[in-house]
Amino acid sequence: MTALRPLFLGIALLLPLAGAAQAPMTDARILEASATGEHWFLKGGDFSGAHYTPLDQVNADNVGELGLAWATDLPIPDGTATTPIIVDGVVYIGGAYSRVVALDAATGRIRWVYESDVRDAFDQYPWLSWISRANRGVAVWGDSVFVATADCRLTSLDADNGEPRWTRQVCDVEQGYSISDSPYVGGGKVFVGNAGSESEENNRGYISAFDAQSGEPLWRFYIVPSHIPEENDTPALRMAAKTWSGDTLATIGGGGNSWNEMTYDPASNQLFFGTSGTAIYDYPTRSPGGGDNLFLSSIVAVDADTGEYNWHYQTVDQDSWDFNATMNIVVADLLVDDERRETVLIAPKNGFHYTLDRHTGELLAAGKYAKVNWATGINLETGRPDYDPAAQYWNADDGEKVYFWPNFWGAHSWNPMAFHPNLGLSYIPVIDLPTEIDNQGNSEDVVMVTEIDGEPHAPGKLVAVDASSGNIRWSVNHTLPYNGGVLATGGNLVFQGTAEGEFAAYAADSGSRLWSVQTGSAINAAPASYAVDGEQFIVVPIGTAGGLQYRYPEMHAAERVRGPVRLLAFTIGGDAAPPRITTTELSLPEQPPLDATPEEIERGAALYAMNCQACHGVNAVTRVGGSVPDLRYASMAAHGEWDRIVVDGDRAGKGMPDSGLSREEARAIQHYVLSLSEALRRGE
Repeated sequence: MTALRPLFLGIALLLPLAGAAQAPMTDARILEASATGEHWFLKGGDFSGAHYTPLDQVNADNVGELGLAWATDLPIPDGTATTPIIVDGVVYIGGAYSRVVALDAATGRIRWVYESDVRDAFDQYPWLSWISRANRGVAVWGDSVFVATADCRLTSLDADNGEPRWTRQVCDVEQGYSISDSPYVGGGKVFVGNAGSESEENNRGYISAFDAQSGEPLWRFYIVPSHIPEENDTPALRMAAKTWSGDTLATIGGGGNSWNEMTYDPASNQLFFGTSGTAIYDYPTRSPGGGDNLFLSSIVAVDADTGEYNWHYQTVDQDSWDFNATMNIVVADLLVDDERRETVLIAPKNGFHYTLDRHTGELLAAGKYAKVNWATGINLETGRPDYDPAAQYWNADDGEKVYFWPNFWGAHSWNPMAFHPNLGLSYIPVIDLPTEIDNQGNSEDVVMVTEIDGEPHAPGKLVAVDASSGNIRWSVNHTLPYNGGVLATGGNLVFQGTAEGEFAAYAADSGSRLWSVQTGSAINAAPASYAVDGEQFIVVPIGTAGGLQYRYPEMHAAERVRGPVRLLAFTIGGDAAPPRITTTELSLPEQPPLDATPEEIERGAALYAMNCQACHGVNAVTRVGGSVPDLRYASMAAHGEWDRIVVDGDRAGKGMPDSGLSREEARAIQHYVLSLSEALRRGE
């Protein structure tokens, strides 16, 4: 197991390299390698974005012989949430705070580490502390590794040693923009989306393209029109502007981030990406005069060279539930109604799996993959949802609570699905939970549902969907809702990690559970596969990075422990000694006495929920691995420095920015936290 090594801000830590430099990444290399599975060149494996490998050395017959080849502790204390990239015997993986680690694919030995200086922005933009923990990886093109930072920069690194080559500003962090996803590559270009359209700046999301060699900006595609007509200077924006009514573009913003995966198709020279909405706005508020509000909650296809609009398909034309369509998009050839079709596949937040024509966006098939009550189905003739009044909360009586399924986290979140081209099945990591909301849009998160009308209900699932029909083929239940992305293989296998730390293999055709291992950390990321000297490896990052577990500790298995952040590689006959599952058991230290009234504690609870909960968890319960402390176990010294930490920002460089709270407000939160500590002492 590789030990952690010290890092130096903004530079790479270099270790001796073995072997020759890798061959430059090109479209041709990726296309040639897709048939062999030797490499994992792109986040989705190859240009299909299918998270599939044709390798079958590890298969349903021998997967029981799968053993650990190596395990490496990653110098990414807040974890990683990305699929690794594997090129010419080197594993590249990104993680929290835009760190990049390069490892030897055969041994797990760390070759170099790059750490961006994104923490420098925490003092000025405190909300970046949260975004930065959700960095979802890197891309490789030519002889460069590309990483995007939370504060809106794109950096090119030398793939051999991690040294920076150039940096470009993608968006304006001062306007509330940020980046949490990896860059994407193809055709000599780097494509980058952004987040931040929910900010008070009323931002419009957009896709940017850069020359991979020089970093020169090439084009930008805005996802929604401007409220200033003169700025809608393309046919697509002028078309989109006609689908908005009222003044909401100017008042609440258009939204339309593309903050997650996209797919480049070299055959058609198209870039496919999904878009989000704005946050939860009921449709009558956001578009009082009607209109589809393009291109919200859509899949969009543009010319990869120019960024010019080709087509779109809107998954929800009256999105009132924050049903993003930013999940990974798969390029696949399918038999649909006995006709061979070139398609794209997506399972967005809204609970439906869609099969679309790759060249026109025509809807070919759609079906539910989770519990859904906002629509009864998708009309194949019109392509539009058949809306169900059950989830139209804005029509509810005052004081009435409405549940809509799936919740606004999505039945499928950013954790990527996989697709098996020989079986025609999509494998979706599912969150099967609702949101509670009233007619004013005040919502409450429903973190766990384990029973409905007296019947057991699984809040998390792995669901296989027939992409030609949209029908569910099989489903596996999970105890917790927020589990890892998926890998499908030519060996009739599907691999997935869970929030409970289990890494398991299932039969791709039937869902039968064939093998598993307990890793000791929750898993968000999707696995990858590659070969070294003819030997197939399955590699999976463990240890969460961002995501809902920070806010909702109930989604994590271990209550008072922190699991490791590691990269694990498995192979047939692997006999490496399993690393010790080391966890830090927390115990209550000496703390100041609680001296507060019930009213003060109640006020502190409300302030905590508004200002602290997103990182430190509901009721201050933090269960995920990483550097976010469980405040219930704060020491006497930490309580003595409470104001300096919470109000003055003394730990901004460690991810705890100036909160903007007054000292009196900080003290109220401290009282609330101490009340939780006292409850623990009483065994409550």
